[in-house]
Amino acid sequence: MSAERPGRSVSTYVIGIATALMVALAAGAVWCVLQLYLRYDLIGIALPVGAIIAWVLRRQGFGRTLSGALIAAISTAVACAYASYLLAAATVASFLGESMRSTLLKIGPDMAGAIARAGLTGFHIATLALAVVLSAWLVWRKA
Repeated sequence: MSAERPGRSVSTYVIGIATALMVALAAGAVWCVLQLYLRYDLIGIALPVGAIIAWVLRRQGFGRTLSGALIAAISTAVACAYASYLLAAATVASFLGESMRSTLLKIGPDMAGAIARAGLTGFHIATLALAVVLSAWLVWRKA
């Protein structure tokens, strides 16, 4: 099991974190659009999202590092939370007959979080947790 690589600059970590978070946000948005378009619960997309984030981090040289595994886990959790937030806003927007943009500005994170939590089942929570663990493991494992 490898320790952190010596000689890695701060800018490498910053770029890795920024890239992983941008991939997470993009994946969360795509997840939301697909779920709205198909009108099915696509909780299973959390697993490929975690795998994509892990792949990106490994390509940036974060494979077999604790920091890479942590970045992967946090980024996957961010992607899942962002998708849930957008889906909650879409739910409210459809009820109110307003645009997503205006709804996002009106409801705030508290209401969106409450709506997102209301739709969670034990299966959803287990799938989301598995996606976070999978992402970290894919970064940590030997190539």
